[in-house]
Amino acid sequence: MKGAFLPDSRFIRFLTKVCDLLLLNVLTAFLSLTVVAAGTAMISLYTAVIKMMQEEEDGEPVSCFFHALRENFSPSVPAAPLLFADVLLLALLRYALIAETLVFSPAAFVFLAIAAAFLTALLSYLFPLLARFENTFSRHLANAWRLAAANLPVTFLLVTVNLLPLLLAVFLPGFFPLLAVFWLMIGIAASAYLNSFYLCQIFDKLSK
Repeated sequence: MKGAFLPDSRFIRFLTKVCDLLLLNVLTAFLSLTVVAAGTAMISLYTAVIKMMQEEEDGEPVSCFFHALRENFSPSVPAAPLLFADVLLLALLRYALIAETLVFSPAAFVFLAIAAAFLTALLSYLFPLLARFENTFSRHLANAWRLAAANLPVTFLLVTVNLLPLLLAVFLPGFFPLLAVFWLMIGIAASAYLNSFYLCQIFDKLSK
């Protein structure tokens, strides 16, 4: 039992990782309150969690987050409107689902749902690419589309994970307050960490 509390034990490493994700989540959620800083926050989050996934010892995740925050403001500017558009689409879709009257025609709703799914898929690769590689934004955008199309099972998983708050809010509305608290505390960072498990495998193949 005492061994579980040693600094290098799995239990302590797990607790440390959870605490790091909590801190990263709070920072990301706070910065995402502004449209301009939301893109930078997401890139910085993925920079930190990818290094956590790779177990790099060159710095603490929070320090890595702040360093990436300074480095990635310019690259994140074009990505911020895409993120804002995706969030707006998802908000409209949720409103249409819970509204008592018909908000959109069925055809319009399907079109908006497909657009939101495609945009979510694009962003699921775009922010990690911006965090991991140096390139022009247009090439990152093109690469995000290629990777999303070439890795459809992973893309489906990433989209499902990233849309999980919306899906749970729609199908389990009674748990929405609890879900909102969970996502504001650790859900954003935990999703990025889970996504990075699969993304790192794809990125490692690109680096070879």
